[in-house]
Amino acid sequence: MANEDWVDENGESVALDDLEPGPHLLSKNLDEISAGGKAICFTSIDTEFTLYADDEPIYDYHPSVPLRFGRSYGMYVHTVAIPDSTGKISIQVEPVFTSGSADFDRIMIADSGWYMLEHFKRNMFSFGMSTATLMLGAFFLVIGLTNAIMMRSAGIDFISFGITCMLIGFIGYNDTLMLQLLTGHPEIIRVVTYVCLIFLPFPALSFFAGSTGYGQSRMVSGMLLICLVDFAAQVLLTHKGFTDYYYLVKVSHIIIIVSISMAGWFVFKAVRKGMIRTELLRSITWGLAACAAGAMIDLVRFHFFHSRGSSWFTRLGVFVFTIVIGIFLIQEQTQALKRKHMEGQMLVSEITEALAKMIDMKDTYTNGHSARVAKYTAMLSKELGYDDDTLEKFYRIALLHDVGKIGIPGSVLNKPGKLTDEEYALIKSHTTMGYEALKDISIMPELAIGAQAHHERPDGKGYPNGLSASEIPRVAQIIAVADCFDAMYSDRPYRKQMEFDKAVSIIKDVSGTQLTPDVVEAF
Repeated sequence: MANEDWVDENGESVALDDLEPGPHLLSKNLDEISAGGKAICFTSIDTEFTLYADDEPIYDYHPSVPLRFGRSYGMYVHTVAIPDSTGKISIQVEPVFTSGSADFDRIMIADSGWYMLEHFKRNMFSFGMSTATLMLGAFFLVIGLTNAIMMRSAGIDFISFGITCMLIGFIGYNDTLMLQLLTGHPEIIRVVTYVCLIFLPFPALSFFAGSTGYGQSRMVSGMLLICLVDFAAQVLLTHKGFTDYYYLVKVSHIIIIVSISMAGWFVFKAVRKGMIRTELLRSITWGLAACAAGAMIDLVRFHFFHSRGSSWFTRLGVFVFTIVIGIFLIQEQTQALKRKHMEGQMLVSEITEALAKMIDMKDTYTNGHSARVAKYTAMLSKELGYDDDTLEKFYRIALLHDVGKIGIPGSVLNKPGKLTDEEYALIKSHTTMGYEALKDISIMPELAIGAQAHHERPDGKGYPNGLSASEIPRVAQIIAVADCFDAMYSDRPYRKQMEFDKAVSIIKDVSGTQLTPDVVEAF
């Protein structure tokens, strides 16, 4: 109701949000409105005014805007308390731009606290979207500045994308009026918004150019030059009073449209020449379509429907783009981790196979022992219910369980007769030497466990640390049974291969003392 039943200087009824161009003196009778303790609340857009209560001035808004900021202050929210017993309120309005109309929005006579609360609630989603866009931009910018390897791997220019998101996020703040209220300087927010619009085309185009393999194109550097010229021209013309950012924003809009068209051209060329991966192309195409659609809708709304939230759909398009790019990055990182894992597994496989061959070359009498123990360990692990990944890991650990023997002299290692106490102590040291050799292999630190603990015993009489029962690592418990069986069921320097049944019988006999019972049962 506060918007209606206003009377102009000619006595004609008008609506406050639909005025003819030029200044006006408008009045409204409050006799039929309960205005006691309330305020007249509204948003003004590029309009100066003085408010009267029964012909007495109660509020004047003629902000002094520095010439370098242009003629207008942009948008601001007002809540003016209406004095008690006021019968009529009047407002003398004067558009900042003489060719335009005085512009007001959301006019109400209401409690000022309620009105401001409603304003914040109404704009909270848009404010949150702008904040999220700004933070996402900062996130991508940090990634681009600190992780060049990831940026090259993904094929995305995170720096340009981050700057683009930050610019669009700040532009969105202008629509919500939150920063205008918090700072009390709507003219500064207005000018910064126009500057963001001026420079937005360059990082946006740079992102698409970099992602499609045209990062060094002269079109990108040309767009930077255009943005700089546009900025210098707008500042100079506004400062000299020839025109205003308000009128020149159309130039920025045209440049944005040109930038979107050039980005589409880069994508088209990349597709024709096969310069972009299918997954990235799909993400960029959908993202570009969302941003272009959002920007075009906002431009139409701004120029033809005088919308207040002029960048809402653009921000929505950027959100869609960010989600699409985020999904691509997650998939990219997942694939990279899988590749890294496979490369790591291949490296471990190659290392263990090479070292196992070296061990058997050293201990010629038991050639093949390492491979057999590894095979038996995998078989036992499967019988015990372990999954395929664990089987593979235990196999690799078992393959190197005797790696310390490389450090034992061949004369001792292959001695056919009985060993002296000193020689036996030297043989036993292969567990510690094996551990020291393998402990620093970061790609698979578990390799050292089997080498160190495969001669530990459940009764605590093993070596090198005298571990007992559950203190012994599980893989070492399994290797111990496999190692014991192969030692008996193959030729050794000091004896011939045992009969199968006898070897099995001995393993059963030492269950619980030398070997772990459930592993023996599985064996």
